[in-house]
Amino acid sequence: MALRNAYADVALPSAARGAGTYISGPVAAAGVAADVLLAVHCTAASGTPTLDVSLEESSDGSTWTAIPGSGITQLTGVGNRTAAAAVTKNYVRVTSTVAGTTPSVTYRVALWIRSE
Repeated sequence: MALRNAYADVALPSAARGAGTYISGPVAAAGVAADVLLAVHCTAASGTPTLDVSLEESSDGSTWTAIPGSGITQLTGVGNRTAAAAVTKNYVRVTSTVAGTTPSVTYRVALWIRSE
Protein backbone atom coordinates (compact mmCIF):
# COMPACT_ATOMS: atom_id res chain seq x y z
CA MET A 1 0.00 0.00 0.00
CA ALA A 2 1.49 3.31 -1.06
CA LEU A 3 1.23 6.44 1.04
CA ARG A 4 -1.03 9.20 -0.23
CA ASN A 5 -0.27 12.88 -0.27
CA ALA A 6 -1.59 14.92 2.63
CA TYR A 7 -2.19 18.65 2.60
CA ALA A 8 -1.69 20.87 5.62
CA ASP A 9 -2.57 24.47 6.31
CA VAL A 10 -3.01 26.88 9.19
CA ALA A 11 -6.71 27.66 9.03
CA LEU A 12 -6.65 30.30 11.77
CA PRO A 13 -3.21 31.80 12.54
CA SER A 14 -2.10 32.44 16.09
CA ALA A 15 -3.78 35.55 17.51
CA ALA A 16 -5.40 36.78 20.70
CA ARG A 17 -9.17 36.67 20.28
CA GLY A 18 -11.95 37.98 22.50
CA ALA A 19 -15.54 36.80 22.70
CA GLY A 20 -16.95 36.00 19.27
CA THR A 21 -17.05 33.52 16.41
CA TYR A 22 -14.05 33.16 14.10
CA ILE A 23 -14.28 31.27 10.81
CA SER A 24 -11.57 30.35 8.32
CA GLY A 25 -11.96 30.52 4.60
CA PRO A 26 -12.35 27.25 2.69
CA VAL A 27 -9.22 25.20 3.31
CA ALA A 28 -9.64 22.35 0.82
CA ALA A 29 -10.01 22.86 -2.90
CA ALA A 30 -13.14 21.35 -4.40
CA GLY A 31 -13.11 17.56 -4.26
CA VAL A 32 -9.81 17.26 -2.38
CA ALA A 33 -10.78 16.49 1.21
CA ALA A 34 -11.71 13.02 2.45
CA ASP A 35 -10.34 12.81 6.00
CA VAL A 36 -9.39 15.84 8.07
CA LEU A 37 -7.35 16.11 11.26
CA LEU A 38 -7.99 19.31 13.23
CA ALA A 39 -5.33 20.54 15.70
CA VAL A 40 -5.84 23.44 18.12
CA HIS A 41 -2.92 24.95 20.04
CA CYS A 42 -3.85 27.49 22.76
CA THR A 43 -0.85 29.37 24.20
CA ALA A 44 -2.52 31.98 26.45
CA ALA A 45 -5.87 32.54 28.12
CA SER A 46 -7.26 35.15 30.49
CA GLY A 47 -10.59 35.89 32.08
CA THR A 48 -12.81 32.83 32.30
CA PRO A 49 -12.69 31.67 28.69
CA THR A 50 -14.15 28.78 26.78
CA LEU A 51 -12.97 27.81 23.30
CA ASP A 52 -14.94 25.53 21.00
CA VAL A 53 -13.60 24.55 17.57
CA SER A 54 -15.14 22.31 14.91
CA LEU A 55 -15.36 21.71 11.18
CA GLU A 56 -18.00 22.63 8.63
CA GLU A 57 -18.40 21.36 5.07
CA SER A 58 -20.04 22.65 1.91
CA SER A 59 -20.90 21.40 -1.56
CA ASP A 60 -20.76 24.86 -3.13
CA GLY A 61 -18.45 26.93 -0.89
CA SER A 62 -21.27 29.21 0.30
CA THR A 63 -23.77 27.08 2.28
CA TRP A 64 -22.08 25.42 5.27
CA THR A 65 -23.18 22.65 7.64
CA ALA A 66 -21.51 21.31 10.77
CA ILE A 67 -19.70 17.97 10.51
CA PRO A 68 -21.05 15.81 13.35
CA GLY A 69 -18.36 14.68 15.79
CA SER A 70 -15.70 17.04 14.42
CA GLY A 71 -15.47 19.29 17.48
CA ILE A 72 -12.68 19.35 20.02
CA THR A 73 -13.22 18.87 23.73
CA GLN A 74 -13.76 22.43 24.96
CA LEU A 75 -10.65 24.31 26.08
CA THR A 76 -10.87 26.55 29.16
CA GLY A 77 -7.20 27.50 29.31
CA VAL A 78 -3.81 26.82 27.75
CA GLY A 79 -3.55 23.43 26.05
CA ASN A 80 -3.90 21.38 22.88
CA ARG A 81 -6.79 19.48 21.35
CA THR A 82 -7.28 17.35 18.25
CA ALA A 83 -10.29 15.98 16.42
CA ALA A 84 -10.76 14.07 13.19
CA ALA A 85 -13.62 13.76 10.73
CA ALA A 86 -14.59 12.28 7.41
CA VAL A 87 -15.60 14.98 4.94
CA THR A 88 -18.31 14.11 2.43
CA LYS A 89 -18.65 17.43 0.57
CA ASN A 90 -16.27 19.44 -1.61
CA TYR A 91 -15.08 22.14 0.82
CA VAL A 92 -14.09 22.26 4.49
CA ARG A 93 -13.52 25.14 6.92
CA VAL A 94 -12.93 25.77 10.62
CA THR A 95 -15.34 27.54 12.93
CA SER A 96 -14.36 28.58 16.45
CA THR A 97 -16.17 30.33 19.26
CA VAL A 98 -14.64 32.16 22.21
CA ALA A 99 -17.02 32.80 25.11
CA GLY A 100 -16.95 33.32 28.87
CA THR A 101 -16.37 36.23 31.22
CA THR A 102 -13.99 38.85 29.69
CA PRO A 103 -12.24 36.14 27.67
CA SER A 104 -9.03 36.50 25.73
CA VAL A 105 -7.59 33.39 24.13
CA THR A 106 -4.48 33.13 21.96
CA TYR A 107 -4.74 30.10 19.69
CA ARG A 108 -4.14 28.75 16.21
CA VAL A 109 -5.90 26.01 14.29
CA ALA A 110 -4.19 23.78 11.74
CA LEU A 111 -5.64 21.12 9.44
CA TRP A 112 -4.17 18.04 7.82
CA ILE A 113 -6.20 16.76 4.90
CA ARG A 114 -5.97 13.36 3.22
CA SER A 115 -7.25 13.45 -0.31
CA GLU A 116 -9.72 10.99 -1.78
